[in-house]
Amino acid sequence: MVRRLEVCRRKRRFGVTPEPAPGSEARGEGSDRLRLALRARHPAPLELLARVWSPMLATAASLDAALGAGWSFEIKYDGFRALAGLSGGRHTLQSRNGLDLSVRFPSIAAGLDRIVVAEAVLDGEIAAVDRQGVSRFQELQGAAGTLRYLVFDLLWLDGEDLRARPLEERRELAASLLAGAPEPIELAERVKGPLDAALARARSAGWEGLLAKRIGSRYQAGRSRDWLKLKLVTSQELAIVGYTAISSGGPAVGALLLGVVEQGRLIYAGKVGTGYTDEVRRQLWAELAPDAVAAPQVAGAPRTRDARWVKPRLVAQVAFSEWTADGRLRHPSFLGLRSDKGPMECVRERPIADQG
Repeated sequence: MVRRLEVCRRKRRFGVTPEPAPGSEARGEGSDRLRLALRARHPAPLELLARVWSPMLATAASLDAALGAGWSFEIKYDGFRALAGLSGGRHTLQSRNGLDLSVRFPSIAAGLDRIVVAEAVLDGEIAAVDRQGVSRFQELQGAAGTLRYLVFDLLWLDGEDLRARPLEERRELAASLLAGAPEPIELAERVKGPLDAALARARSAGWEGLLAKRIGSRYQAGRSRDWLKLKLVTSQELAIVGYTAISSGGPAVGALLLGVVEQGRLIYAGKVGTGYTDEVRRQLWAELAPDAVAAPQVAGAPRTRDARWVKPRLVAQVAFSEWTADGRLRHPSFLGLRSDKGPMECVRERPIADQG
């Protein structure tokens, strides 16, 4: 009860006022306070975002990680990580590496503009969901599916940095802020534990996996073991270091040659020749041709006549069954390009097993 009253007080302080009883003046007073707050001077959205940068990142964990009662679970959406800064009626929508995503996703930008708040920083994932409500990276690439901005954290609210506050408190405030938010903006879905039950639901629904978050944890910049990603579908970002031509001889990619970062340098990780449409093969050819270099810029590159090497610039999202003993991809399939990440961010993921 004490905790509930404390959250209620914070909601009133932040302008998120509970519904008043009939005849009460609370609604008018709350609206007046919010209007005054919106008219006050506020920092530019990018400046607000800079105050809480950089994002918290999850650590890959194995599906048999020992996670007890001290963890909560969310759907792991397969899309673009995005932080939104809202300030004085303006917004910015930024990727992890600082790219402006507002132009690419105008419906989400419009939705952010309709959230009534003086200042806020949201953390979430931009995803395209299919008819079953499952996020698919391929549909995000092709502008298919239904776009959503799925918010899983609130870092700043009306002048206060919330990152040191417990996970559950930030989640509750985010839920209050987004109550009645326009359709492209949603709160990320929680999944009931324990872990085996949550994983069973994820498998039956066809999700990519789960995010496990330590209850009571604070939001901290960089990679953390307080957030764990549990993948049911193995996928990884890989740097494109070259390509081969399609066997028909036309101006189209047959396979992409890929690299992964280990100990600060790019290591050859194999090639992917499936998962493309004919149009995508032609688009990749046109995109990669200007980046041609005489020699491979990746360690361990194979000696092959048909390889066309490029300066690493683009990043591919690739699904695969496993890593081979020599560090190559087994049964890879191309999912799409990631404009939100750079080549040197493509670090090989090695899941941890025991978290306690």
